[in-house]
Amino acid sequence: MRTQLIGKLDLDRTRLAQDLEATFDINFAEPYDEFVCGRPWKSAMLMTPGGGEGSVLSQFDPSASADFTADSQHLPYIQELIREHFATEHITFVRLIALTNSVLVPHCDYVELSEDDKSRIAHRVHIVLSTGEDAMFNESDSVYRMKEGEVWFIDVTKPHSAGVVGETRRVHLLIDVADVADIKNLFKFDHELSGGIPEANLCDRPELADGEREGILALSRIIDEENIMQVLGLVIKKHYRKDGGPNFVWSTMQEIARLSDDERIVKKVSDLYRHTNLERIEK
Repeated sequence: MRTQLIGKLDLDRTRLAQDLEATFDINFAEPYDEFVCGRPWKSAMLMTPGGGEGSVLSQFDPSASADFTADSQHLPYIQELIREHFATEHITFVRLIALTNSVLVPHCDYVELSEDDKSRIAHRVHIVLSTGEDAMFNESDSVYRMKEGEVWFIDVTKPHSAGVVGETRRVHLLIDVADVADIKNLFKFDHELSGGIPEANLCDRPELADGEREGILALSRIIDEENIMQVLGLVIKKHYRKDGGPNFVWSTMQEIARLSDDERIVKKVSDLYRHTNLERIEK
């Protein structure tokens, strides 16, 4: 399913604020260190097969029906949102995702976790609970914002990333659902697929100036094995703010590595790109 807006929920701000405050007391994991430039990407499991505890990297029985976890019991309004607006019999996982002052490396995801059509993850849905102007998303060369209350399909098989280039605590529900004959059967709210990223959600980014590009490439003079992720983070943040052209992040990192005249850096950038993109596509 291509990335697109599904619809918008009318959120009860008072009850949501109470649940968001309660999220500070639940168990967050930090499962994807290799994708993060900045503060941790935090994930809490709210529904899992059988309702068991664990992280997204844990082994669950994919044939078991999804149920709410113990952590979800602290979030009654968020539970209500899930029950009232989604066909829970098709849900495989629900996670609460929190991100602040951090960017994710552009990558492709695995979503097919089972050979069984009824339990295989076929679609990934985001519900925006809390966000701000400094929270953005990237798919291929597009940068866009999801607004509070919006519900989206995300095509995680394409290179994508997320970032908060400030102090906003961006909180999303991430719902994985199994394959269904008609995607309309997934939802219990009024919805209309946009067919793509709406123009109103796209970020208006000025073209990257020549001087800025030269400054970024000058990072080749200081890049080393210890700071490579910090350099990558700076390139990603610039991508969120300025339009540097097609495949800006990885083409820029490859050029920085080449200019460094350090084969270790060239190999590390190549290996990182393969791990986060090519291997995930090839498999």
